[in-house]
Amino acid sequence: MACRHFLALIFVSVIAAKTPTTHESMWMMKRVGAPVPSPDGKWVLFTVQLPAYDENDQSTDLWIVPADGSVKPRQLTFTKSAESGPTWSPDSRRIAFSAKREGDEASQIYLLDLAGGEARRITSLALGATAPHLSPDGKWLMFTSQVYPGAADEESIRKTQAERRARKYRARVYETFPIRHWDRWLEDLQTHIFVQPLEAGGKAKDLLAGTKLVAERGFGGVSTGTGEDLYATWAPDGRSVVFSATTNRVAAAYEKVITHLYQSLLDGGDIRQLTTGTDASYTKPVFRPDGQALYALHQREGAQTYSLSRLAMFGWPNPGKPVLITDSFDRSVVSFSFTPDSARVYLTAEDAGNEKLYTVGAVGGEVKTVVDLKLGCYSNLSLPDKASAPVLLANWESAVNPMEVVVIDPITRGHRLLTDFN
Repeated sequence: MACRHFLALIFVSVIAAKTPTTHESMWMMKRVGAPVPSPDGKWVLFTVQLPAYDENDQSTDLWIVPADGSVKPRQLTFTKSAESGPTWSPDSRRIAFSAKREGDEASQIYLLDLAGGEARRITSLALGATAPHLSPDGKWLMFTSQVYPGAADEESIRKTQAERRARKYRARVYETFPIRHWDRWLEDLQTHIFVQPLEAGGKAKDLLAGTKLVAERGFGGVSTGTGEDLYATWAPDGRSVVFSATTNRVAAAYEKVITHLYQSLLDGGDIRQLTTGTDASYTKPVFRPDGQALYALHQREGAQTYSLSRLAMFGWPNPGKPVLITDSFDRSVVSFSFTPDSARVYLTAEDAGNEKLYTVGAVGGEVKTVVDLKLGCYSNLSLPDKASAPVLLANWESAVNPMEVVVIDPITRGHRLLTDFN
């Protein structure tokens, strides 16, 4: 969550410095993305967007900086199209990301070796590919793509796409809800999870195609500010993926939309539902580094108008009932990450208008304040899971500081800037 008073107070600050403020000076500030640390904790990857009044003139590139801040950030990509969703290989040597480059009709997944060379395209799907994640052994790529409902394979998707492009009309017929997301009409597309061998000529496999789950009239991902997300993550053994989804999105106009956790095996079979009930939603599943537990954000649903987001823990591979390890914490958990030894969880939560940093034992206990911010907000907290010691990375912004990437020191109870773009 960004600081709510950011724009208003930065305006006051600039005026106090007697520097004229224009819409252009505000709008054209560089937008720094979330930190993505390498598994070994040595590097931090992030995006930087260069805004423009014309959306077609905007660009977003990948940047990298050492986690110790020993040198300034350097730019990795220099393309006009936007790169997004960067992720690391388990050995911290390669990165995968989504981009629409020359010759692409839609965004595809690219793989870049940090030792040198050009990024090479891994996927070739008609409707594109986003949100890449490499398997724990580095041999498989997982990503999401949109499909036409009922499409069994890529061939049928391309056939439907060609038929729709040949239409002489652009009218839409809606038989389900929702039909619109903010200022954009929704297409009749579903978000599915795909896996593909990380090798030349690898064929993508749709893990959700033909399952009972996607046949549900209200199937969809978790609603976000930009659309929907399945928050898919690899299971520790690399043989399945866990994700968040709903089957009652169609009822969003008149009742709560409940999201649950599901598991899909790479070798096929129907989807396994991990959580049940109509009184709670589960989102953003993450496995502990030791692979012994699965965590997710939990929110009670019901007649109340507001409910805190709590951190739920499940055993693995047999989840059973969740343990709410922040049940006594009177704040909503926003983001969370684990120490490499799986002993503790660091988390951010909003308090008094600021998003602060806290910590709790991995199996529960007292939630303690790590940094009691008096100015600004932390967000997008992330810790590398194979580092020799905990490295806490996050975004930080305040009323007078645009968002940057910082490394947080629990001992000094402060942070140090890794970027300074604005």
